[in-house]
Amino acid sequence: MAIIQRIYTDGACSGNPGPGGWATVLYTAAGPAHELGGRAAQTTNNRMEMQAAIAGLTWLRDRGQRDGVTVYTDSEYVLKGITQWIAGWKRRGWVNSAKKPVLNRDLWEVLDTLTLDLNQHLDQPLRWVYVRGHSGDPGNERCDAIARSFAAGRPIPLKTLDCSTPPG
Repeated sequence: MAIIQRIYTDGACSGNPGPGGWATVLYTAAGPAHELGGRAAQTTNNRMEMQAAIAGLTWLRDRGQRDGVTVYTDSEYVLKGITQWIAGWKRRGWVNSAKKPVLNRDLWEVLDTLTLDLNQHLDQPLRWVYVRGHSGDPGNERCDAIARSFAAGRPIPLKTLDCSTPPG
């Protein structure tokens, strides 16, 4: 079974708040292996960005892979939130540096739990990387197309990988 090496994530929202979509593309060394997408009727772009990361990491966790993975996001909010800000939020009881409740706490708690769980089981911690949106990166561009299609209520076909057999 192919090993996932890279996960790309993206979210889209028509209006903010408004109808939104999210997308995750999981890549093996050979290329795109599995695509996920979804929508919410009334949401924000940040929530869709987070949902994309949650979906990709949940799929990876449930598959039982042990090899390390790099997660690519065009959301500085997600990247900084999970790699820099979350420790302080938790230490302060989910209050940000401005002493206000952390927005999207429900999703941050899920993303934090997934990240901690995966980091205990992978042979190396998740690596989070910022990729500039709309810059021609194929993984980001594919995620953007999927997320926008879901936000518009016209989902495009997704590539799926049979994950009934654990990675080898």
